[in-house]
Amino acid sequence: MSTHPIFRAIIGIAAFGAVAFVGTYSPPVARADIPANCDSRPWGFLGRETRVICDSPIRPDGYWTRDRIIGIPAHYENATSRCSNSRYYSNCTYYPGGWVSTHISSQETYQVRADNVLPDEPGHMPDPAPLPPPPENSAPPPTPGRD
Repeated sequence: MSTHPIFRAIIGIAAFGAVAFVGTYSPPVARADIPANCDSRPWGFLGRETRVICDSPIRPDGYWTRDRIIGIPAHYENATSRCSNSRYYSNCTYYPGGWVSTHISSQETYQVRADNVLPDEPGHMPDPAPLPPPPENSAPPPTPGRD
């Protein structure tokens, strides 16, 4: 193998590019549907974190309770490796990938009214729709044990 400086520089640049590509690529993350009274948005630097806001029903006094959670959802992290070398020495370290659990950086619960909602937050989010009433002309359910 050649030890020419240009050859070593080309190999180093190619290795750095491969590590940078693998380090920045993130696979799609499965997401469950959130309830109708919640809002989920990317948050923080480059949207790395997620902000989830959930509202309770509006009380008679006009207030409702809002829960706000900011954090990084559970995800899979790819394996990476880092190498360094000099004229007489080289070292590579392998970091295995795996499942990373949820990290919550902020969790708050506070009271909100329509006139004091924070500017970067939505107004009251509706509760899920109630179940429709049963049809009026439906037959009553059969009574068990009668023939």
